[in-house]
Amino acid sequence: MKRRKFIQRVASTGIVLPIAFGFPRLRAFGQSPKGSPFTRLAAAENDHIFVIIRLAGGHDGLNCVVPYTNDLYYNARFAGTADDLSIPASDVLKFSGSNTLGFHPSFAPLLDLYDEGKMTLVQNVAYPGQNLSHFRSTDIWLSGSDANVFDDAGWYAKYLEAKYPDYPEVLPASPFAIEFGNFLSTTLIGEENNMGIAVGNLDYIPGLPGNDDLASTKAGEEEAYVREVIRQSNIFSNAVLSAYVGGTDNAGSYTTASGTLGQGLAAVARMISGGLDTKMYILNVGGYDTHTNQLTTQANLLSQLASAIKEFQRDIEALGFADRVCAGTISEFGRRVKSNGTGTDHGEAAPVFFFGHGVNGGIIGNDPNLSDLTGPGNLKSEYDFRQLYASILSQWYGATEAELAPALPHSFDQLPIFKVSGSGVADTDALAAGFTIGQNMPNPARSRVSIPVAGVKGGMNARFSLYTVEGRELLAQPVNPGQTSVEVDVSKLPSGTYVYALTSGPLRRTRQMVVAR
Repeated sequence: MKRRKFIQRVASTGIVLPIAFGFPRLRAFGQSPKGSPFTRLAAAENDHIFVIIRLAGGHDGLNCVVPYTNDLYYNARFAGTADDLSIPASDVLKFSGSNTLGFHPSFAPLLDLYDEGKMTLVQNVAYPGQNLSHFRSTDIWLSGSDANVFDDAGWYAKYLEAKYPDYPEVLPASPFAIEFGNFLSTTLIGEENNMGIAVGNLDYIPGLPGNDDLASTKAGEEEAYVREVIRQSNIFSNAVLSAYVGGTDNAGSYTTASGTLGQGLAAVARMISGGLDTKMYILNVGGYDTHTNQLTTQANLLSQLASAIKEFQRDIEALGFADRVCAGTISEFGRRVKSNGTGTDHGEAAPVFFFGHGVNGGIIGNDPNLSDLTGPGNLKSEYDFRQLYASILSQWYGATEAELAPALPHSFDQLPIFKVSGSGVADTDALAAGFTIGQNMPNPARSRVSIPVAGVKGGMNARFSLYTVEGRELLAQPVNPGQTSVEVDVSKLPSGTYVYALTSGPLRRTRQMVVAR
């Protein structure tokens, strides 16, 4: 089989690199030809890295970020009874910026990061049409699709496929993304190719890597094929192992409290220090499906998460690349407000956390509304999880509005998660001065409206967009430097609420428009 065809075939299989750190089995890997379109694009990127920590199972946000002044919470969690599932107000870790919320006591290691402005909490995250199946909701979160769309490709992989159309014929020196484990999740599986690698241990494969004789049977033929694929699929093995082995010893200590998550983050820090140019890492932590024994289980899980995050943050600070690295959590859904007696059942909205020097810090969003629930007692969402993805791609990686389009099904308002400055990303403090969009006139709208805009400067490549509240784009038009208004004909739109936006790179200003006749 020719090398080009083999690489294409391997890229679509999701083969795991046969790597057990400390016991490498190395082969060659492909280098990018100098001057290739891929090399030029890669060189233009910033050096920012993002780490996703997936809390598999659906974590209970109310016992993590506790509304300790809300009696509805304590009533729903049977406070003071034998089935008490609440966190007592006296145990809650109060933090600045809120007089009503506090952390679970197991989050104690993160209080320093929060106080230092290195932790951002986004409240009430979910999506329209929430699905409460682990499998289906995970598919939706990892693909970035709408709830009624079945998409096998991941949001980040689709972004990369569009950005690097000559992959895998031209290979980067480092993998785009690394997921720890024995398989790739949907996030890194594209429409045509896998855009990341799974790093795990394949020692269980018989005879690897020896040359012992194989039986002349169908099973022997299949084993020979597996050996050959593994032998030839180590495209990135040298890069990963060289970075790990050559990386600086972890400057910070990882305690037993941080568990396997801490071990994984320690490996990430070491590979970054070793010069690996990978831009995304994914680590998966299970156990968050707390239908029973929730108080003990969640306390242990949150202790591991908090310890691992703080130890990783201190490690990368000591190693000198904290400005380049941020991390964030995701989970397929939250839990119900009311206790089932020993745990909580599948719910909808839950908080999401971001960590690092590059985040703005503090709280985005409102306290969970426990008096206005949906379905069988679920928290309503305030933010769509795709808003987080749009913010990561645009603000942290520096993606343009056009580069966001392949990754997400609609245009989504970004949230002020990141500081949006640094290598390769526009300095929004300078650009944002005066960059505004006003309320449509007349209001409510009937036929034709005028919308004031300001602050569009030369080179900003700004545009105006109009969306349904579900995020479907209805129209888009450029906004020129010095332009002071946008004229829009809404005469054919049905009565209802719409969203319009003025965008330029990571900058985004939005307002709502009501059409009434």
